[in-house]
Amino acid sequence: MHTPTGNHILDSFSSSLRATILNGADQISLPQQRTLCASGEFPLHLYFLTEGLCSMVIAMQGGGSVEVAMCGKEGLVCAQSLLGSQVNPAASFMQVAGKGFRIPRRLAESLFADSEEFRSRVLAWTQMSLYVSLQTSACGLLHTAEQRLARWLLMSSDRTESNDLPLTQEFLAEMLGTQRTTVALVAGELRKKGLIEYVRGHVHILNRSGLTQAACECYNVSHRAIEQLNRESVAA
Repeated sequence: MHTPTGNHILDSFSSSLRATILNGADQISLPQQRTLCASGEFPLHLYFLTEGLCSMVIAMQGGGSVEVAMCGKEGLVCAQSLLGSQVNPAASFMQVAGKGFRIPRRLAESLFADSEEFRSRVLAWTQMSLYVSLQTSACGLLHTAEQRLARWLLMSSDRTESNDLPLTQEFLAEMLGTQRTTVALVAGELRKKGLIEYVRGHVHILNRSGLTQAACECYNVSHRAIEQLNRESVAA
């Protein structure tokens, strides 16, 4: 039985496929704000995160930007680049510093074409990510800033497997597509309710059950999707 790497997809692969990937991979540290794939470009590498959190962000011409997807140790960053020739409009960068295995795009393309095992797991991850992204898009239009912040913090905590999140108001505003003043107000309300601590760009979740109640139903959609993907990875 192989030693776990910490990435759920990578650890679900057979020993032979996992060895092929690791033999062609570099294990690297990924500091906060490191760009993994720029908007409008094909990535040179794909990333199996073992720590940290990557955000996929769409930037508008007017200067605004918003997160459209996220990836932690449950997935593969830049996986959508294997699906066709269209470049990704979103930029992928590290929201929370971490570590991971970086594999060349050419190796990923070869495995995607030749290995049913690799292809099926990547497609399952991509489908889950799209499903959550669609739900999150609806959330941004229909739910309050407090519900969305609670949902986002819980989703980030799930993916990093930590209740401690080094996040500034500026980052949170960008991720939620809102103003810093709104984030400050809403974070203050969650703090008053005893759900989080928020000091100097650091969020600590104090009461997960209470924060889940404060979030909209979109968090449960995300949580169930990740849990299902993890169960499928274990069963594979």
